[in-house]
Amino acid sequence: MIQFFDSGGKRRAIQLGRVSMKNANSVRVHVERLVAAQISGSAVDDVTSFWLKKIDQTMTDKLAKVDLIKKRESADLGKLIDDFIKLKDGDVKPRTVAKYRVVKKHLIDHFGKSQPLRTLNAGEAKKWRAYLVSKGLAENSIRKLSGIAKTMFNHAVENELLVKNPFRCLPSALVPTRERHFFLSPEDTEKVIKACPDDEWKLIIALARYGGLRTPSETFSLKWQDVNWEQGRFYVSSPKTERYAGKEGRIVPIFPELRPYLDTCFFTEDKKPSEYVIAKHRIRSENLRTTFHKIIKRAGLKPWPKPFQNLRSSRETELIEQFPIQTVVSWIGNSPTVALQSYLQVRESDFEKALHISCSPVLSTVDQA
Repeated sequence: MIQFFDSGGKRRAIQLGRVSMKNANSVRVHVERLVAAQISGSAVDDVTSFWLKKIDQTMTDKLAKVDLIKKRESADLGKLIDDFIKLKDGDVKPRTVAKYRVVKKHLIDHFGKSQPLRTLNAGEAKKWRAYLVSKGLAENSIRKLSGIAKTMFNHAVENELLVKNPFRCLPSALVPTRERHFFLSPEDTEKVIKACPDDEWKLIIALARYGGLRTPSETFSLKWQDVNWEQGRFYVSSPKTERYAGKEGRIVPIFPELRPYLDTCFFTEDKKPSEYVIAKHRIRSENLRTTFHKIIKRAGLKPWPKPFQNLRSSRETELIEQFPIQTVVSWIGNSPTVALQSYLQVRESDFEKALHISCSPVLSTVDQA
């Protein structure tokens, strides 16, 4: 028990229960500092202020009961997440809010919405990660969810609901997934394009495979006014990266492989004028992917993982052989790090090429002799 006289001269007491002498003395020191601050009308020192943030709800209630601090409601998980989503809604894209709600579901399903924030620590965060693993989620999916959870709990730290982020220990950087890479050869690309139901679908695929556009976000944002026919280039607005300074969009060449498909859709005589390059097939991404799978099968091919992203990946892999990496990433809209980790592929043709080309000048000279 800790006894003290408050600022009004009244004797007060705090029952600590069974604690060590060291912990009891530590609490006593902070209580004395709180009383001194009340008497002098000054702010509590930084050490005690930090201590107040990290103590559990039980101790917080005991201090509030003797009027050393104001009584505060215990923040719970459900309220934290709801407040976070409400704050972000309107500032981020609807698809991002949808991702927040997925993380909310996983957190609430595991912890419960009434879970007090102060009961969550690194150990509990790791148990949540194990729960995600048990659900059969892929490693990078878990890392994406963990990254969003970190952001949510950073919000709690910023609002002084927590001293530190219990989810900061979870890995969130994506790891390369080479097993999901697929290089679509130019020959197979043409097979897929020929299997398309109309010219606009052909252009959707050509923009991804030959232009390196993100589909559907960048493809559906492309307008005819963005196409500079004379200079042979077009401006790509990037909804994914527009919130970053200087990443609102990029200039992409009208590559020779791409131009025929742009020409066909633009110069068709019976085509009604439209603002957007893709006007007819502006459908949900899920439906777009389903239709694309049908087109791939119609072409006599087996659908590959991440169908549209691997079109971008195939294009970047081709371009890197012909142009400097700084030029390629400028056209594709990613960074050298992202390109190396997630886009650039090693193809079967690279192995075949290596069998016939010597990279050693000495050996090349010997062969010529």
